[in-house]
Amino acid sequence: MSLYGVLRSGVSGMNAQSNKLGTVAENIQNSSTTGYKRASTEFSSLILPSSEGNYNSGSVTSRVRYTIADQGPIAYTTSGSDLAISGNGFFVVSDPSGSPYLTRAGNFVKDGRTGNLINAAGFTLMGYKLGTEAVDPSLNSLDGVEPVNMASFGMQATGSTAGTFKGNLPFGQPVAVATGATTPASAAPPVAGSVLFSAPSVSRGAQIAFSVGGGANQYFDVTTQKTPAEVATAINAAVTAGTLTGVNASTNATGDLILTSTDPAFSTNVAGSFTAVSKASSLQVYDKVGNPIKIDIALSKIDADTWTVSVFNGSDPTKPLTGTTSMELNFDADGKLTGSGALGFNIPGGEAFSLDMTGMTQLAGEYNVTGSSNGNAPSAVKDVEFAADGTVYAVYEDGTRVGAYRIPLATVPSPDNLSPRAGNVYETTAASGGYQVGFPEMSGFGSIASGALEGSNVDIGTELTAMIEAQTSYTANSKVFQTGSELLDVLMNLKR
Repeated sequence: MSLYGVLRSGVSGMNAQSNKLGTVAENIQNSSTTGYKRASTEFSSLILPSSEGNYNSGSVTSRVRYTIADQGPIAYTTSGSDLAISGNGFFVVSDPSGSPYLTRAGNFVKDGRTGNLINAAGFTLMGYKLGTEAVDPSLNSLDGVEPVNMASFGMQATGSTAGTFKGNLPFGQPVAVATGATTPASAAPPVAGSVLFSAPSVSRGAQIAFSVGGGANQYFDVTTQKTPAEVATAINAAVTAGTLTGVNASTNATGDLILTSTDPAFSTNVAGSFTAVSKASSLQVYDKVGNPIKIDIALSKIDADTWTVSVFNGSDPTKPLTGTTSMELNFDADGKLTGSGALGFNIPGGEAFSLDMTGMTQLAGEYNVTGSSNGNAPSAVKDVEFAADGTVYAVYEDGTRVGAYRIPLATVPSPDNLSPRAGNVYETTAASGGYQVGFPEMSGFGSIASGALEGSNVDIGTELTAMIEAQTSYTANSKVFQTGSELLDVLMNLKR
C-alpha cells in the first residue's frame, strides 16, 4: 500500500464530507424558503485494483440529490395571491428574458411596474389567457402561455350576448279582457262585421287576436304602440304590407279600437279577443360600450297551454329591439316547455342576443321567474381570485367575476433529476425528461390552494444529525491524512 494512496484517500474522504456539510448548510439556511426542496449528499466508493500482497486504497465520490418530488407542508396565509400546489406539478414561471422554468414557490404578488404576478425571486407566473384559441395540454408544450397580468382586464366593458329566463308560470285558463262586441258594456256597439276593444285595455305588451269569416286567427302584438289610435295605424300598415288581411282598423269617438271586415262576404262574421299582459319582468343587459339597458319581458296567456312572450327596450322605447322579439311558449300536459324556447334579438348599440327560456315551466304554483345575462359595465379590477382548477378570476368593483387566465401545471417523468437554478426554480435535463403539461385537478396533476404556501421539506433535526455525522467523518479522515503524513516523515528520517 502506498503512503501517497493513504493521503489521497484521506483527502477524498474530507472532500466528500465537505460536500455533505455544504448541503446540510444549504438545507438549514433554506429551511424557511417557500417551496425549497432538501438536498442530500450520497456517497459511492471507487475501488482500485490490488494485488494479494499490496492493497491500493481507492477513494469516495459524492453526488448531490434533491428530494424535489417530496411534498412540503402547506401553511395558510393572509394573501389571496399566495398559491400552493397540493400534489404533483410545478408552476410555470419565466425570468425577465422570457426563459421558462418550473417552481413550487407560489408567493406571488403584483409587480407595480409591469402588473405581472411575480414571486419572491422575481419570476413571473405564466398562464393561458381565456377567450383566446383553445390549447391542448396533451401536446406537452408551453406554447401560448403568457404572463398573468390583470391590468389588461381593468375598465373593460363586455356587451351582453346571451341570457336565461327561467321559472314557473301559473297554470290555469286565461282571462279574456275583451271579446267580440260586448266590451265594455257601456260603450256604443260597433257596426256589423266589426269587433271592438275598449281603450283602457289596449296597452303595450298585449296581443290582439282576430279572425275573419271563421278563418285562422291572425295576431298583432302591441309592442311600442301605447294608444288605440297608434295601434290602429300600425294594424292598417300591416294590412298594406300584407302581413294581416281582411280588416280595417279605426277608433271611435270614445277612443275604442274597432276592427271592421273589408270583405263583404264576411261583413257579419268578425271575431276577436284581447289578452292583457298577465305578468311582466325585466332583464339587465349591456351594449358594446357597457351602457346598461333594461329589457322588459311581457308574458301574456293565450289559452290553457300557451303563453306569448314579448321583449321591449325598457330603457329607451324610441329604440325598439329588432329580430325575433316575440314568440309563443307552449307547454305539454306535464307543464314542460315544448319547442326551442329561444328568442334571438338585437340589443341597440350592442350585440345579437340570445335569450334561453328552456327552463320555463307551467305548474300549479305561483308566478316565479328569474333572469340573468352575461356582459358587464366598465369597472376596475379590485381583486383576483384563484380556483382549485387553476382558473384566475378578475373581480370587479361591481362584484362581477370574469375568468381571465388558467394556470397550467407542468411536471416531468423524474422530478428528482431536475436541475436546480438560483431563485428556487428548476430546469429540465436529459435525466428528468421533458415537460408534461396539464391543468390542476386533471389526472396526474394536483390542485391549487389560494391563500396558502408550500413550505420547505427540510427537517432541522435531521440536518443537525447529518452535520454531526459529517463533522465526525471529516475529523476521522483528517486523522488518516495526518497519520499518513507522519509516516512519510518517518520514512524520510530513515535516510538520515
